[in-house]
Amino acid sequence: MIFYGSKATEIGKESLFDKCSNCGTSNSLEMVVFQKYAHVYWIPFFPIGKTGATQCSNCKQVLQKKEFSENLKASYNNLKSGSKTPVWTFSGIALIALLITWGSVVGKQNDKKYAEFIENPMRGDIYEVRLANKHYTLFKVDKVVGDTVFLFMNEYETNKSRGLSELKRKGQKSFIQEHVPMLKADLKSRLDKGEIIRVERD
Repeated sequence: MIFYGSKATEIGKESLFDKCSNCGTSNSLEMVVFQKYAHVYWIPFFPIGKTGATQCSNCKQVLQKKEFSENLKASYNNLKSGSKTPVWTFSGIALIALLITWGSVVGKQNDKKYAEFIENPMRGDIYEVRLANKHYTLFKVDKVVGDTVFLFMNEYETNKSRGLSELKRKGQKSFIQEHVPMLKADLKSRLDKGEIIRVERD
């Protein structure tokens, strides 16, 4: 279940000289401006507008913005214009941007690491491979002779990339014990095309 909704926080307050429309007391009104914001799991995501209210200190009558007189509306607009939206109400957007940036940096680091592994393959390297039929399987490096890499192909496929973990748990017995030669250049091409999605080295 996703918990989401909206809340409000006070961002401005002012005492007014206007008379209370209920009890007629002068200098008894206090106006407050609130910043409304959307939240998900109680994390503020983005502001969604401002609102306001007044309360009489004498009779305790509360008026919402929609109930303001023309004088109160003018006071509200002045107070609102001087009340800044808190930066923290953008926390969710900032968090998402940070995660995207972090994911991009990690992705580039992994791409560089995988390219190095492909250029210098070692016995035991595991390649996670996306096939033409949109299924996934594993290749395992057995040996390297010059520019040729001899691979064992896994006899199983999975229709989801997360299913590769299950193939790995099957161990060596799940690989067909017949070499398939492939040039390093071909492996690099597969990596560049996104057909090799991950290289694992112990």
